[in-house]
Amino acid sequence: MVLFRIRFITESDLISDAIRLVTFSEWSHVEIITDEGTYIGAHADGGIQERPADYCKPTRERRYAIPCTDAQLAAIMASARKDIGVPYDFLDIGGMFLHDRGLHSKSREICSEWVFQKVWDSGIMMLNCMRDFSHLITPEMLHLCPLLIGRCTYSFPEVT
Repeated sequence: MVLFRIRFITESDLISDAIRLVTFSEWSHVEIITDEGTYIGAHADGGIQERPADYCKPTRERRYAIPCTDAQLAAIMASARKDIGVPYDFLDIGGMFLHDRGLHSKSREICSEWVFQKVWDSGIMMLNCMRDFSHLITPEMLHLCPLLIGRCTYSFPEVT
């Protein structure tokens, strides 16, 4: 058994604040943690990218480790790296602000939809949601995943 690691963050900027406001969330971004200590996620400035550990200074952060098989982890990481370069789905973000979640592009991604899909494709069910509805998932929804209960490995600020 190995661990699939995931990170939820909030930054101090207008986009992060707007996403949190519209989604009633503590979190504005979710991404995959690699064994090399980098992060793979969907970003407005560049789409799906693998970024170094120090690429941002979050104001809030939580990391989780979910047990999985070697095959599941390998599938998640291979699929994640294959997606590097996929554009960001600004239409989906616009749909959040307009409360029209039907606005999204099937050839572009936002962070929460993308992470959910990578995990789903490996056979891990994070939420009671079919893959066809993944465009509705926000970082907050993923953060409420029952698989994360008791699996927090890092929290800033520290939760008391």
